[in-house]
Amino acid sequence: MIDEVDSFMQYKNSEDREKIKNFFTNPSPEKFNEDNNTIVFSTPSETGTSFFRIFEPLRALYKKFGDDINILYTENLQPNHLKIADCVIMHRCGNLHTHFLNASRMWPKTEIKPLIVHDADDNEFNLPATHPMKELWERSGKHKMSIHSLKHSDMITTTTEKLYKTFNNFNNNVHIFRNKFDWTLPQWNLDKEEIRREYLGDWFPLDDKIIIGWAGLTSHFSDIKRMAPIIKEIHNKYSNVNFVIAGMALKDTTVDVEVDQDGNKRFKEVEVTGEDTYKSKVKSLFDGIDPNRIKFLTALPLEEYSKFYTLFDISLAYIEHNAFNSCKSEIKVVESLRYGCIPVFSEFGGYKEMWSNKDIPKNVKDRRFSVLSSSTKNWIDIISYWVENIDEGKKKAFALKEYTDSIYNINEHIDDYFYFLNEKIEKNREEQINMNARYMEYDG
Repeated sequence: MIDEVDSFMQYKNSEDREKIKNFFTNPSPEKFNEDNNTIVFSTPSETGTSFFRIFEPLRALYKKFGDDINILYTENLQPNHLKIADCVIMHRCGNLHTHFLNASRMWPKTEIKPLIVHDADDNEFNLPATHPMKELWERSGKHKMSIHSLKHSDMITTTTEKLYKTFNNFNNNVHIFRNKFDWTLPQWNLDKEEIRREYLGDWFPLDDKIIIGWAGLTSHFSDIKRMAPIIKEIHNKYSNVNFVIAGMALKDTTVDVEVDQDGNKRFKEVEVTGEDTYKSKVKSLFDGIDPNRIKFLTALPLEEYSKFYTLFDISLAYIEHNAFNSCKSEIKVVESLRYGCIPVFSEFGGYKEMWSNKDIPKNVKDRRFSVLSSSTKNWIDIISYWVENIDEGKKKAFALKEYTDSIYNINEHIDDYFYFLNEKIEKNREEQINMNARYMEYDG
């Protein structure tokens, strides 16, 4: 069964990824085995979080257990999905997810209800004031949808200890499955020199240069704003250091919320232009930096974004200290290590959880990889150390990479997820049958 999809399952471009999504969205009837459990993975739209929480896990499940499980993917959840599913995993809150969660709560007492799992990689009901989506999020009621999903789903799956503790306030059936990577994919096995020539060609030769980089999307503007003074100081201090800020929006838009006389909300996408674009606002933060020593790179699609990490010698993972970011997972550090970057990260939230892991070998756990304080001085001191000791840093980063490559390898750990889901499905089925039996009568 797996052979026929090998040509695109190890995707290398957006066309391959679309084929994978279509393969799981519209599966052929012969792909379904009625004796297998059926899991529906649902997301309102594809995002970076759905990539890690939905797309990559379903691929890994299919590659290893494709003959033992039926898998569907949808960005448009429908009644039939609930009818055929043994388990529906709803990633993130949304209107459709709220609707079908409510439908599941009114399930006929004589029928077996599928297990409803709410999956979240963020605290969606507590966005900080600095988050660019906060106003829209609350006007559209998403924060309330999030709490509703947490309260009324059968089970919650999430990524960090902080999210576990937060969600446990609403639901006592919460489980952690950390974000992981498929290191066999083309994007995690790139030729660094080739990609560097493509993106940094005018900086060649790079022998006497050190590249400090940061990669992220529009929701991280507040983080970049706090990083800017640090980067300026390093720029002024070391003439051999260049900088890359990656992840500028492909399309700059905002969303207006209109409410009609009946109270119904309509969402209208509006294009942003001129100085109000994300890229313009980011570039303005770095006024005073030699334009020949800094590049602002446009965001790449999910199957290519790893290219950014081939460009960096030192990779920054700065996050503003607030409740929302305390729930963030550690993927920025892990993916940068894949390409041997020296990681300098905030010892906060998911990063702190990772760094507290006693299994990390002590000989590679350099205290100067993490920054406990958000103080500008502390960051400048630590980055300065690695600029001045770049070879030592690369050696230690490579040793740490060997650890993270193993721990965060989804193909090595997908068994845990598979057997966990099957056990929870079986438990739900037993509970549903026991409940159904109360309403059954023998009239033969």
